[in-house]
Amino acid sequence: MKQAKFHVERPGTECLSCCPICGDTSMRPTITVKDFSVSGEEFQLHDCPSCGFRFTNPRPTQRSIGRYYESPDYISHANSGRGVLANVYQYVRRRTLAQKYSILRKYHPHGKVLDIGCGTGEFLSYLMGRGYMVHGIEPNQRAREQAIANYSVDVLPSVEQIAAQEQFQVLTLWHVLEHLPDLHELFKRLYAFLSIDGVLIIAVPDRESWDAQYYGAFWAALDVPRHFSHFRKKDVLRLFRDHGFELVRTRPMWFDSTYVSLLSERYKGRSTLASWFYATLIGAISNLASLVSGRSTSSTIYIARKAEV
Repeated sequence: MKQAKFHVERPGTECLSCCPICGDTSMRPTITVKDFSVSGEEFQLHDCPSCGFRFTNPRPTQRSIGRYYESPDYISHANSGRGVLANVYQYVRRRTLAQKYSILRKYHPHGKVLDIGCGTGEFLSYLMGRGYMVHGIEPNQRAREQAIANYSVDVLPSVEQIAAQEQFQVLTLWHVLEHLPDLHELFKRLYAFLSIDGVLIIAVPDRESWDAQYYGAFWAALDVPRHFSHFRKKDVLRLFRDHGFELVRTRPMWFDSTYVSLLSERYKGRSTLASWFYATLIGAISNLASLVSGRSTSSTIYIARKAEV
């Protein structure tokens, strides 16, 4: 399996010279997208003609990516935020804690959990209160320090700092996979960390959802340049297959279509009232399209385990 290679495009960026999933070198530019939430800069997305995978290219290096998260408007690394959207985000995050727990509990009612991209630690704290042994990974220093200070949870900056012999019954990545630079290296580590009877739970946006197609370059879940990868179901299943996992089931994330549409409408310049109206409408249409046609919702949860040999 080829590894994605890159060269320096300009200071602070790297340009991939092959597809991050299949390694094909004949990539083609597809769409230019603006970073609406932090920098205002534009970034190019490329498609692989061989496997169809879409990715941000060029992209910030790991040394320079941090500045694209440093904004009061980028609220996933904070417990506070400004305005209606921040309040909506915080409300939804509190509601989804119980939903996430219900998924996890079905497969492991107790055990050791590693939450990669744990942010400010609310999910870890929620699980710890229900008897789980919890560990987190969070590269963002401010979010990591908040998680440790507020909830006394064990949070490290990177998966490389976890001992190779560690085993977890549950690995979770809630809207994190799209942010990570080396997919194959990550999945190798996930396979090594997961116990024989363990489950891997991944939630990602899906660029083949109806709302993604409707909004195009304004679709908020593109979230360049923080999102390096722009997944379809086919891409996630290929990563599972290539690294020894098998799909157990998928679950739709119904509310994401409305929340992402709300952000997308704001990016298009609509007023607050109009944004709510159109977001509710587009979110409902997207979810209905999923129910009727079977296409993916705005975001999807994937539950996998190690494939039987």
